[in-house]
Amino acid sequence: MPPTRKRPAPEADSRPMQKQVRTHQRSSPTQDEMSAGETEAKGAPTNFDAMVKDMVRLALSSEYARVPIRRTDISNKVLGERGSRQFKVVFEQAQRELKRRFGMEMVELPAREKTTISQRRAAQKTDKPSTSSKSWVLSTTLPQAYRIPSILSPTKAPSSKTESTYTALYTFAIAVISLNGGTLAEQKLERYLARMNVDSQTPLGKTDKFLQRLCKEGYLVRTREVDGGEEIIEYTVGPRGKVEVGSGSVAGMVREVYGYGQDIGDADLEEDGEGGIRPTQVEQSVRKEFEMRLRRTLGMQPLKDKRAADGAGAVEDEGRRRSSRRPVQPESDESD
Repeated sequence: MPPTRKRPAPEADSRPMQKQVRTHQRSSPTQDEMSAGETEAKGAPTNFDAMVKDMVRLALSSEYARVPIRRTDISNKVLGERGSRQFKVVFEQAQRELKRRFGMEMVELPAREKTTISQRRAAQKTDKPSTSSKSWVLSTTLPQAYRIPSILSPTKAPSSKTESTYTALYTFAIAVISLNGGTLAEQKLERYLARMNVDSQTPLGKTDKFLQRLCKEGYLVRTREVDGGEEIIEYTVGPRGKVEVGSGSVAGMVREVYGYGQDIGDADLEEDGEGGIRPTQVEQSVRKEFEMRLRRTLGMQPLKDKRAADGAGAVEDEGRRRSSRRPVQPESDESD
């Protein structure tokens, strides 16, 4: 019987061990992954700062193009999907940066007024009509004393002459509409433009394209309505026109045109009996009558009511300041 040969014992397969080692190595985070995680953890404030900077850039670029800063654009271009809940904090920080670095702030545009019959009927059907436009524009924060042409000069893009001409034309259009009760028919507006010799052509192009640009940028609102088979086209002051120009600027323009915004001449001055000079009684009465008519036309607050409100506010502020400066008396400890 031939001798039997014993089979050698099978060598231990090292593959499972290698597989386990590799699996263990893969489960532990690598140095690159750890550094990436640390970067993400440290990058949270950086992400917030980036959103603030993007919002400031969006505000500046939108104002340069005369486009309102809309809430939808902020959500899509600045916050994204992850930062939708951070709108308030990002907006407030962007406001602080705009005020500190550029001397401007974002002011919300007023909602468009319902002027036509169809718009008013549609507004009545809604339970809670929205009073917020969710759109903003940039406005200067400089004190009133520094808002003069030598400081706030027209921008140089595309040129100072073009920008100043455009500003003068839309200010004139807004002033004419405001002085006519806030609404002006298209034919009457064309008549006023004809007096300025810009009824068909302006220094910036054709008049119809100029009016279309004013409506597109929000300075004016053009409404069209058919009443009894007759087409009625009217212009009103738009949201941007109310913020940029407003009743105060229109009143200042009217005062300059009629000569009441300039210094009083010597013929309208008299001595006040104390070595000084003052306007004559006739000049004072004329200016007072002019100011009353101007404020009544523009729907502004009368002088008496305005002074009374300013005086009440000043008294209230002074009372608050005094109460804040008043020392608090310590309570006496009563002991039996």
